[in-house]
Amino acid sequence: MPADIRLDPFPHIIIPDALDPDFYAALADGFPVFARIAWDDPIRRVPSNRRFLMGAESIVEAADMPACWKAFADRHTGPDFLAQVEALFADHWHPALRETLGGRLTGHETARLSLCNPVPPTARILLDARIEINTPVHAEATTPRGAHLDTANRLFSGLLYFRDPADDSEGGDLLLYRWCDDVPADPFAFQQPPDAVTEVARIPYRANQLVMFPQGLHALHGVGLRQPTPHTRRYVFITAELRHDWLAGET
Repeated sequence: MPADIRLDPFPHIIIPDALDPDFYAALADGFPVFARIAWDDPIRRVPSNRRFLMGAESIVEAADMPACWKAFADRHTGPDFLAQVEALFADHWHPALRETLGGRLTGHETARLSLCNPVPPTARILLDARIEINTPVHAEATTPRGAHLDTANRLFSGLLYFRDPADDSEGGDLLLYRWCDDVPADPFAFQQPPDAVTEVARIPYRANQLVMFPQGLHALHGVGLRQPTPHTRRYVFITAELRHDWLAGET
């Protein structure tokens, strides 16, 4: 609900138990193993704390993916879901995005984001609901990615966590930040230096918990340090983007 949106340090919503328990359990049971997402080679070493992904397009088209995953990916890459997100953050969309889209996020042709196949040239908004993992941490504690902004063409970002019940590791929470000073000249750097940001909130990496926020120059976030662990950090990244950048590096 819009009333549940938190404003500090930027608009975001946290939804515990986001999915029906039975549906979540089916998805968790069918969550693909590393060999299905990346490569199936027992000799090739899996890198430490590295991100790998499987896009919604691949989920929907793969013959071996469970029906529940196909339904999930299809549902969260369609115009009805986009309309729900637009309504949820109705008072928090960046003015530049509204101007770019003529005042509304809906009413435009949409398509599923594709990394391999061409999408219709008339599709203005591309949606994805991709499975992502961060591999086990082999040695010292690291973060997959520190404080950063998502890409300048993004509309919103959502993280739905699929923590394994056996995962007793420490770290890997979502961290929300605030700029220490003015927005820097390069706000879209892959990772901001520690002295440029201040941690404001820490959201636990918890099973069936969804975190979602609209894009903006203050939507700084990152992943907390993960201690050495044999467990994989599992989640779904739910997002939409334009074909071009709409957000400029200025307030």
